[in-house]
Amino acid sequence: MKNRIVKIIASCTSNNTILHASLSPIDNIVISTGGVGFKGAKRSTAFAAQRAAEVLGEKLIEKQFKNIILIFKGFGKGRKSILKGLKQQQIIVRKLIDNTPKAHNGCRAKKKRRL
Repeated sequence: MKNRIVKIIASCTSNNTILHASLSPIDNIVISTGGVGFKGAKRSTAFAAQRAAEVLGEKLIEKQFKNIILIFKGFGKGRKSILKGLKQQQIIVRKLIDNTPKAHNGCRAKKKRRL
């Protein structure tokens, strides 16, 4: 097995979970819950995210990668289940990073209603 560490970005939104693994500058793997076979409201479930992580783990093992750095973005339902799916495929998570974008101040609020 190769001892290189792969960086995986998990974008967890309220409607979908997308896993993006960059193996090399040329070779990338992108898997979403919709691509695994879930449609509609089932894409946002934790089980769909776990299944997508399992498929990603299978592809990583196929390319002989075991060690990963996992970067989370967003507050979706599938954050914990991504770890569970990768653990089932014997993928070793070396580092967990939460890179959720935070609003600095946002747009100006609407004018208060006067009675």
